[in-house]
Formats: sequence, C-alpha cells, structure tokens
Amino acid sequence: MRAVEGVNVYDPVRAIDVYLVPNIVVPKKFRVPDFVKYTRLECLNIYLRPYCNKRAKVIHDDKLLTHFFQDSLTSSTLSWYMILDNARIKKWSDLANAFLRQYKFNIDISPDRTSLMIMDKSNKKTVREYAHKRKNKVLHVQPSLLEKEMVTLFTNTFKSPYYEYLMGSFAQHLCDVVVIAKRIEKGVRADKISKPTEKNRVCREKERC
Repeated sequence: MRAVEGVNVYDPVRAIDVYLVPNIVVPKKFRVPDFVKYTRLECLNIYLRPYCNKRAKVIHDDKLLTHFFQDSLTSSTLSWYMILDNARIKKWSDLANAFLRQYKFNIDISPDRTSLMIMDKSNKKTVREYAHKRKNKVLHVQPSLLEKEMVTLFTNTFKSPYYEYLMGSFAQHLCDVVVIAKRIEKGVRADKISKPTEKNRVCREKERC
C-alpha cells in the first residue's frame, strides 16, 4: 500500500530492523570467502562443516557466523533466511538448528547401504561416471562405510563379464577395483572380452539362484 501511495519504500531505519543480526561489525580487511551455494540436495551436516571451516577466523563470533550464512544460500533457501524472525535467532546455534529443522528431509532421504546395493551400472554410463556417482552417495551414508564394504558393494552391482573378473581379483581398495573395472571396460570395447549372450546370462542367473 505504501508503494502504491508513493511513499518511499526504502527506509534505512526499517532496513536495519529487518536485519537478522543487528549492529553487525565487520572487521577491517575482512574478506568474505567464496561459498558453494546450498541447493537443498546436499547432506546438511556435510554442508555446515565446510561453512564453519571457511569461517575459522571468526568461528567464535556468533554474529558474523549468522550474518554471512546468507552468502552460502541461494534461491528458496535464501528466501527462507530472509524471513527468519530475528527475535528467535539470537546466536549461531539458533540458526544452525533452524536450518536443520527446515531441511531435515535431506537427512531422511539420504543414501544408505541398501540404496547402494540396488544401484546398477547403466550401459550408457562409463565405469568412471558410475564410480563418481557412487562416490557422491557414499559420502552421505551414515555411519561411514568401511573400505571392505565399499569394495563389496561396488563389485556386486556389476553384471557379467565385469562381475566375474572383479570377483576374481584380490583388490582390497576401492580405487584399485575401479582401475580393474576400467580395464575390463576397455577389453569389452575392443572385443577382447566377450559379452555374455542372453542364453548364457539366463543360465548363469539360474545357477546363482
């Protein structure tokens, strides 16, 4: 209504009132680091940790931690920050807890061991692309996977002829298994390793059952 009536909408006094952190004092020569913007797809805990790490110089200054958190947000997450009630956000822990409550669904739908077990390497994806996709999911699994678990889960998602060769290897580290899988991929593409026919595939599946 004020805008329609022609009243100056930008009022410095009102602008100060809507600041989440009033009376903020930024130290001289302070440089705001670049942040990876939160897109609502990242794990919350993993996202908050690097933010605090980048704010190491002011980690004990709740006002600065809270004020500059907006620089790591974008789109709807930034809109959420801007409408927070400054009467309820008094310190960094208040903001962090509000952030966790708001986007808790990211924790609820985060990958687990079962989701890694049912992943399948598409024929359209290269081994490198598939390994990279799994790596991003593994980072979000809690509790963290042991190296042996990662090797087993990764190997079991492959089909023939990858599966047989990977199972026959003695690799104990995931990076080594990925290297072997890449070699198998090159062999398949060069027709040096034959792909199983549909008949052989069905027979092998019956033998496993």
